[in-house]
Amino acid sequence: MGAMIGLVGGMGPYAGLDLLKKVYDNVEAGSDQDYPDVALISTSRLIPDRSQYIKHPETENPAVGIMHCVKKLASMGATHVGISCNTAHAPIIMSQVKAFVVLEELPVTLLSIVEESYRYAAANVDSDRLALFATEGTYLSRIYHSVFEREGRFSIVEPEDDDKRLIWDAIYDKDYGIKARSNPVDLRAVDNFRAVSERMMERQGIKAFIMGCTEIPLGMSRLHLPATLIDPARVLARALITAVAPVKLKPEA
Repeated sequence: MGAMIGLVGGMGPYAGLDLLKKVYDNVEAGSDQDYPDVALISTSRLIPDRSQYIKHPETENPAVGIMHCVKKLASMGATHVGISCNTAHAPIIMSQVKAFVVLEELPVTLLSIVEESYRYAAANVDSDRLALFATEGTYLSRIYHSVFEREGRFSIVEPEDDDKRLIWDAIYDKDYGIKARSNPVDLRAVDNFRAVSERMMERQGIKAFIMGCTEIPLGMSRLHLPATLIDPARVLARALITAVAPVKLKPEA
């Protein structure tokens, strides 16, 4: 068996499906047989909320459930693994997953959704100020700040606190949030993204947004904003294809 893509889903389930779809969407294929081998595991019950853990590190580390998924994917033949959650890449979580891969001598390469997004932005985005829409855990862990600002190429701009709450409601609200209503996405969630985006474009001159939670593109990508939207899930999907079957990668649109 040759190279194979492995996807850790479940964070949330539709975000994992979205990553899988973006893998297929970016393959140059003329038949079923042209697609690379892909395995997706979605075990949400084993992986606690990542933001809650970052705020309360005395609770169970989501890394434990992610480790289970990575080991299972390795046993299925996966060689390059993508994790469909931005917040899971916080060092307090991801360092444990990386250590586990080394300790268990798993023959897999973990790709970082944040590092891949930085490489994409450095090559494709003109603006040096990037607004970050993300979960509370991603903001607290500053994973995008540490990667995007380390070489001075970009600065990360966070929304105001009230606008952050609108973003979090669009993700988590039990009535209309994307985790509760993924298909179709409730228009109230989309409207939250629109309102915050328009304020940041008008008041702060923002011209580019990082959709830094894998639920966000499910809603925000429906907007037709006069701005650049960076989709880390799509970037990760293309990086996975490049790793296992580079000749099958569709040209960048």
